Amino acid sequence: MSSIITFVWIIIVCAVSVGFWFFYSKPQMRKMKASGEEFLATHPDAAKVYLTTKTFITSEAVTVYSVNGDGPVKFMEGMKTGFYLLPGTSSVEVCYSYTRPGLLHKNVTSTTDVVKKDLVVDAKKSYLLGFDRSEDVFTFVEYDPNNK
Repeated sequence: MSSIITFVWIIIVCAVSVGFWFFYSKPQMRKMKASGEEFLATHPDAAKVYLTTKTFITSEAVTVYSVNGDGPVKFMEGMKTGFYLLPGTSSVEVCYSYTRPGLLHKNVTSTTDVVKKDLVVDAKKSYLLGFDRSEDVFTFVEYDPNNK
């Protein structure tokens, strides 16, 4: 009897997960894609800035809060995420978080304060915005997304 109840709970959890993805995540991804296409239509010379994100036992992520005082125009290519910048200098507000397994707690997360960075980009180029934990500084380098 308990295996039937467990099976029913698994089915319910799966149904709720699929419903969440279908009714929330999928429309959000469509909206993000549409805003990115609209931005590229009006600014075809925009540069792409990819964000470093790693997940496994530990996870780390760079989060962008604003670009020149406005919300960032984001994109997603496969598992890579990022945002668009117009050529020239842009002021970006970012933060970095790092999560690792803890000994006394499930997870321990370290987060930097939100930092304002001035990024200089060229037209139609790709860049990588990351964080160097050993130096405790943000990194910004030219990037080839096709070359791993």
